[in-house]
Amino acid sequence: MTIHSVMPEHEEVIVNTVKKEKIFLIFLVAFVLRLIVFLLFRPWDIQVQSESILVGDAPEYHRLAECIVNHFTFCGDTFRTPGYPFFIALFYMLFGSKPWVVLFVQIFVDLITIYYVFRIGEMVFSRRVGVIASTFLAINPNSIFSTASLYSDGLFVMFLSAFLYFYLRGLKLGEERSFLIAGGLLALAVLIRPVAQYYFVTLLFVSLLWPTRNLVTRLKWGFLYTLAFIVIISPWLYRNYTLYDTIKLSSVQGETLLFWQVGYTRGWETNQPREIAAAEFKSQAKALGYSESNNPFTNESIAQNLAVQYIKEHPVVFASRWIKGMINTYTNLGTADIAHKLGLMSTSLSPDVFVNEKGFKLISLFFQTKSFAEIMLGLTVLGLLLTNYLTFLLGVDFLMRRHQLAILILFVGSIVFFTVPGGPMGLARYKLPCEPFYFLIGAVYIDHFLHRRALRVAAREHRDRIEGQSVT
Repeated sequence: MTIHSVMPEHEEVIVNTVKKEKIFLIFLVAFVLRLIVFLLFRPWDIQVQSESILVGDAPEYHRLAECIVNHFTFCGDTFRTPGYPFFIALFYMLFGSKPWVVLFVQIFVDLITIYYVFRIGEMVFSRRVGVIASTFLAINPNSIFSTASLYSDGLFVMFLSAFLYFYLRGLKLGEERSFLIAGGLLALAVLIRPVAQYYFVTLLFVSLLWPTRNLVTRLKWGFLYTLAFIVIISPWLYRNYTLYDTIKLSSVQGETLLFWQVGYTRGWETNQPREIAAAEFKSQAKALGYSESNNPFTNESIAQNLAVQYIKEHPVVFASRWIKGMINTYTNLGTADIAHKLGLMSTSLSPDVFVNEKGFKLISLFFQTKSFAEIMLGLTVLGLLLTNYLTFLLGVDFLMRRHQLAILILFVGSIVFFTVPGGPMGLARYKLPCEPFYFLIGAVYIDHFLHRRALRVAAREHRDRIEGQSVT
């Protein structure tokens, strides 16, 4: 099961005739769309910064970046990993504490992601698949508007896409250097979002079990991949060990599981807001020794044990809320954020609504509470999403019929991997790491469809020409 184009050689001659001008046009369109959003959003405005940028998780990233710039420390934080705050700090050091500068730079971060999605499509399938997939990403509203948020998602997806390119290059060409680079890039992604540490383990097994090389070669791949990964994350692990006597990347897992994911589930179960359920859980945690003065990893362990205890006692309720959250991730249109950043009237539904209400009720609430502009934006986004999801399903079917199971399992498995951690919350931005994978699979089908159509047109023209010559 080698990684190679799904097209026969005579078809690749046709599909690889895409001109470089078209690729440049994709990057130009992507840049212009993101720049328009940036200019309409006006992130340099002090009021916009305080009311719309430094909200949610962004103030913490901002604070930690200032800690790095002003004190060259992480201010004792263990909840976050240093990747994104350090990225912000680089520009704070050069331009001062101006979040809008970071948002502008994130436009180019997104362009790098688009480049690597193109290169993956070109390498694994064909040049035209790369062009189609990168076009999907260039015009994807979720990607466009995420660049105007002080969140780590865009930078994470950029490193993830770069990692995937070198990892697949290593599998295809057997390049040892590619596995070394891939391990390093994934380590940087992990330092942005720790969930990717488990992705590292998963793809380590993929490289060791890859059936086209001998065992010694595969072991060498795994060694280089692991070596680069460990070298880059080790300083942060050492920091946590020396300060908190714990070899872990962060304390995010247990606390997020209890106070957010289980909190939303408990809130749904008792018909209360998440905040009330989270407060109840915090009281239970404090009774078990949870304290602000504690070792944060001790607090995380207490929180995780409480969360696991709740899940064991309510497995069906928790599983149903988790599945609903994953569905919401892919159906959430994100129109409130889009309208807000375009300067239009927006109405944001509470996350509790997405967790607690059923599908038809959510649709009814959407049309009842949203402005006309938001409804039109929502219908546009919905059309793009349905196109992406339909072509993805058709692409899965096509790859299965072509027996391209290795790459299909890798891509679909990656989608599942990055979908599951989102849990009950179901935010639109949670699908950002999954988009390159399903854009590429969808692009395979579109390429196949366009090629068959071109062959039919060519056959018809040839038949007409033969018939014309016969009449003559």
